Amino acid sequence: MHKLLVRRPDAVILLIAGYFVLEFLTRMAMPHSMRYDESQQVFFSQWLTLGYDSQPPLYNWLQTLFISMFGLSLAAISIVKNIVLFLIYLTYYKLARLVLSDKVFAVIATLSLLTIPQFFWEAQRDLTHTVAQLLTINLFLYGIIRTLKAPSLATYLITGAALGLGMLSKYNFALLAAAALVAVWLHPQGRARLFDKRFLLTVVVALLIFLPHGLWLIHNLGLASGRTLGIMEQNAPKDGFIKIIQGPLEFIELVAVICAPTLVFYSLVFGKTLFGNLRQTDEWTRFFETLLLVIGLLVLVLILGIGMTALRDRWLLPFLFLLPIYLCRKMEIAGVRGEDFAKRFVYVPLAMMLIIPTLLLARVTFPGLFKSYEAYNVPYAAFMQQVVTEEGKKPGLVLTDDWLPAGNLRLQVPDVPVMSMFFSNLKVGYQWTADKPILLAWLPRKGADDMPATLTAWLHDTLGPDYAAPAVRQAQVPYIHGRDGDTYRFYYSWVYPK
Repeated sequence: MHKLLVRRPDAVILLIAGYFVLEFLTRMAMPHSMRYDESQQVFFSQWLTLGYDSQPPLYNWLQTLFISMFGLSLAAISIVKNIVLFLIYLTYYKLARLVLSDKVFAVIATLSLLTIPQFFWEAQRDLTHTVAQLLTINLFLYGIIRTLKAPSLATYLITGAALGLGMLSKYNFALLAAAALVAVWLHPQGRARLFDKRFLLTVVVALLIFLPHGLWLIHNLGLASGRTLGIMEQNAPKDGFIKIIQGPLEFIELVAVICAPTLVFYSLVFGKTLFGNLRQTDEWTRFFETLLLVIGLLVLVLILGIGMTALRDRWLLPFLFLLPIYLCRKMEIAGVRGEDFAKRFVYVPLAMMLIIPTLLLARVTFPGLFKSYEAYNVPYAAFMQQVVTEEGKKPGLVLTDDWLPAGNLRLQVPDVPVMSMFFSNLKVGYQWTADKPILLAWLPRKGADDMPATLTAWLHDTLGPDYAAPAVRQAQVPYIHGRDGDTYRFYYSWVYPK
């Protein structure tokens, strides 16, 4: 394989395409229950609106449009995810080709994404908005570097479109945009490109793309920011000094955790060649250094400014996944040839392409080996079939308290509207008759068997006090691929009009 990639580096695109076909087939072979982000996409697909929750709507729009054309199914969810992931690799390779003269190093940089656990594992199992952001980052930097090298109307348009789409993927894309402005300003050709009248076109295109959601954001700022700020302040210490120290330390720790596997792998493959050449520099290594340094400083300012104490690796991944291109550029300008190390490098990424699907399947097919069940093993389909069969009626509305059951239950009854109290801003029309009762369903909570307060309040406020305390039932349903006797407990209530 390494000989093929040396002779025909562009063959890496076919290799990656084959990998994501395998990943799609793997997901279809797994149980059709879903984790949080997949479930959210199924739930959100009931609406095509300017905004949904604390995340921008780009991925939601893409997924909803695909479902509207091809129908709701797990295949529709998985196809979109794997296409976006494939496009990330494809655009990353194209970006690497712009920065790296050695095509083999561009292949090495691209396949190095398989050494970042937060990308090759978490992005495959979960993550939606983040993967959309990764794609727009590649397009944005591609547009910028093309503009710096050979400016044209098309490159300014590409940069503007990518900037607008990036702001529709995740709000922290603004950090990259600010850092890119500094990096471009310090580039030898940067100021000339910024003072070019075509740069106004970049800004206008970006604003026009973001404007509809931006107007929604102005009127829903609390909804868009509240949950994220709450996560950032989770488990914050009361001591002010410790609070100031905790956030930066966690930031440094996350940077190390994300970068360490790639750095360790590179040190094993390239040895002293890697560390000896880190001192090498040129306009493109300085560009990426400025980009990453400014982003890091901005993140630290945010941490200290808002008292952030809880960070998630997915928030930093979109910036640190550029590390392989940076390292490969360092070695290239030192005179290292990619083909001299291709054979030693390629075995690990190829092995990961087989190990990852195998682990995904094994984790849900043999949960006893791992001594715990995954979200994929929760038997939503069997639960819905059981309660509908027992009642002899399909619901006119399914109402839940959280987003995980909301999407999972909607996948079982695509023709039935579903609402979740977690997203109380999203409402849908429904029929409520004796033949179409309302089904309330929720998952177990620690030390509580009663109906969640949010559901009780909805019944009271929407249907009236007479409906606020329906009988609560339980359903013990065997886990998918579970051991004999292992069941999952669902809670539910049927509500009929009186």
